[in-house]
This record gives sequence, structure tokens and C-alpha cells, in this order.
Amino acid sequence: MKLKILPFILAFSLLLSTTVSAEPKFRYSFEEALEMALENSTEYQSKAKTIEKAYDAFEAAMKAAPKDIKFTGNMKKFISDQVDPVIRVEETYNTYQQAILDRNNTKTTIGLNLRSAVIAVENAEMDLEEANLNKQIWEDELKQLNLRFDKNLITKSEYESKKTDLENKLKDLDKYQENLDEAYYKLNGLLGRQNENDIAIILDDTVVPLEKLDLEQIKKDMINRDYSLVQKKNERFVKKYYFDLVEERYRKYDLDKFTASMVDDITGMYEEAKENFEAADKDYEKALETFEREFEQMIEDIKDNIEQINEIKQKISDEQQNAEINKLKYEARMISKSQYSTSLNRITLLKNDLKAAELQLNLKYAKLLAYSDLKKVVKE
Repeated sequence: MKLKILPFILAFSLLLSTTVSAEPKFRYSFEEALEMALENSTEYQSKAKTIEKAYDAFEAAMKAAPKDIKFTGNMKKFISDQVDPVIRVEETYNTYQQAILDRNNTKTTIGLNLRSAVIAVENAEMDLEEANLNKQIWEDELKQLNLRFDKNLITKSEYESKKTDLENKLKDLDKYQENLDEAYYKLNGLLGRQNENDIAIILDDTVVPLEKLDLEQIKKDMINRDYSLVQKKNERFVKKYYFDLVEERYRKYDLDKFTASMVDDITGMYEEAKENFEAADKDYEKALETFEREFEQMIEDIKDNIEQINEIKQKISDEQQNAEINKLKYEARMISKSQYSTSLNRITLLKNDLKAAELQLNLKYAKLLAYSDLKKVVKE
């Protein structure tokens, strides 16, 4: 099924190699780059062994556990011989399942980190482009300043003050190249390749109109893949299972036949099991409420991002109209070349703002859809 993409989104099939440099690039699709990142990640590669060990522990617990629960004997012996081994099976099984989940989530995290690194490179390249625009403007201003001083149109103190200011601005521009080099360094580090500014990665398009998404299903998918939530949910289940077994044994006692001390012991173990379950239940519900708030905020952030993009597009349209007028003024010698160039530069800067906002939206959607099958969450 082909998805209808928001009309204001630029096709992300454009290579991210549109930079201030004409240097040849090694080009990769995002999926190709992700495979490189996964192969380079020792953390991800080690997860398979963790899963294997967790499964071995589960098998061992299964062998040690009783096949049937016998609600007999005193409470302490019942717990140690019957409940604890069965609970150990549940705990090791949950650990095994969580190890699988952790490996899957690690892959997702690496993908999101890679996407962030690619976007960081693109943003750094745009920053450097803007810096070069300013460099030309400030160099022209410095030339004009020198001419004015040579013609005694400004005082020496005024000249030195403005000259120092412009020279400092030009000197500060070096940091933008350093930022770009650092962004490439992090990207290459993820990919396990030599640190060179010679790579371009094609970002896949992640944007789908919100109204076409089944947000409730996406929320469920995220809950099922949230490691912390799954861990708390499993903990609640284990505590509930433990409590149910203890409670059933507790109900079978004729407490009138026991001494007060024995009753206190039995009741104490029952109450402790109940409290542990209730605490685990509250812990999970509280975490779920926090997730709900964060999910709603995620959707609002996407809406804000879309609104920001529309506003920038309107500004670009306005500036393009102004540029047409300024072009006529420049041709009629009503404004200087510098003024006309400044008008064109504003359009360039706004287009960079637009691209940065679109890249940001790409990442936000990637995070929203990271745990969902797109075919299952897009409405017909």
C-alpha cells in the first residue's frame, strides 16, 4: 500500500551529501548503514549470548520445579518446596523473554542513534554553509571599513573597534568546521569506518499524516516494547502468582487449631505476599500513567513541528516575493548589491531552517513508529 505523504515534506530520497564541499561521497541507503552499525556494535552482538544463558537458566528452573502444586505442610515449607521453585520458573522465563526484547530494542536504539547522527551531520553542514555566507558578508564589511578609514571617513578608535569585532566574528567561524568534523566522527564511529568526511546516507521517509495512523495500536506496541514497563508488568505478574499460591494455602488452614504464635507467622507470610503484590501493582500503574503522558506529549511535539514547518514555508514565500522586488530595485540601482545579496541570503537561511525542521520531524516520526509494523498501523 502506498502511503500519502504530507505535501509539505521534502522527499528524503535526496542524498544528505548536499554540503558545502564537492568532495566525492560513499553513498549508502539507511538500511545498509544500519547493517554496518549493527555489525560494529559489540553490545548488540553480545545479546545473543545473554539470551542463550537466560534460556539455559529457564530450563534448569523447569527441571527443579514440581510438576504439580500440593497445598500441604506448614507455610514455610510450602513456600520453600512448592512456591519458590515455581516462581523461579516464571522469573527465569521472564528474564529470557526480556533478554530477547532487550536485543530487539538495542537494534532499534542503534537505528535511532544512527538516524540522529546522520541528521547531526546534515545540520552541521547547513550551519557551516550559513557561516560561509556570514564570512563573505563580514569580509566585505571589513574591506569597506578599510576603505572608509583610508578616506578618513571614520575615526581611528571607531575603525579599530569595528575591525576587532569583525575579525573576532571571522575567527569564531572556525568552530563550525570543527562541529562538522565532530559530527562526522560520531557517525563514522557508529559505522566502524575510518574517520573521513566522505559518506552520505539516504534517510528513508518516516512521515505519515497523523490522522492516517492508528495511534492506539502504536501506543500498545510501544508499551509492549518498553523494557521498563515490561519488566514492571512481569514483576507484578510474579508477585500476583506468588500471592495467589500463598493465599490458596492460607485459606486451607483451620487457624483455630494453631497457637497464636503460629497464626502470627502464617498470617505474616500471607500479608507480606499481599503487600508485595500491591506494591508491584502500584509501581506498574504509576509507570503506565507516566508513559501515557509522555506519549501524548510526543504527539503534541509532532503537531508543533508540523506547524513550525508550515510557518517557515510561509516565511520563505514572503521572502521570495521580497527578493523579486529587491531584484528590480537592484537593477534600477535603488539598493546596493550587498542589500540584494542579504535578501537572497535570508531565503537560503530560511530554507535551511525548513530542512532542519523536516529532519527533526523525520526523527520524531521514527521514534513514534520504531516499535510498530507500519502496514498494521496505517488506516485505510
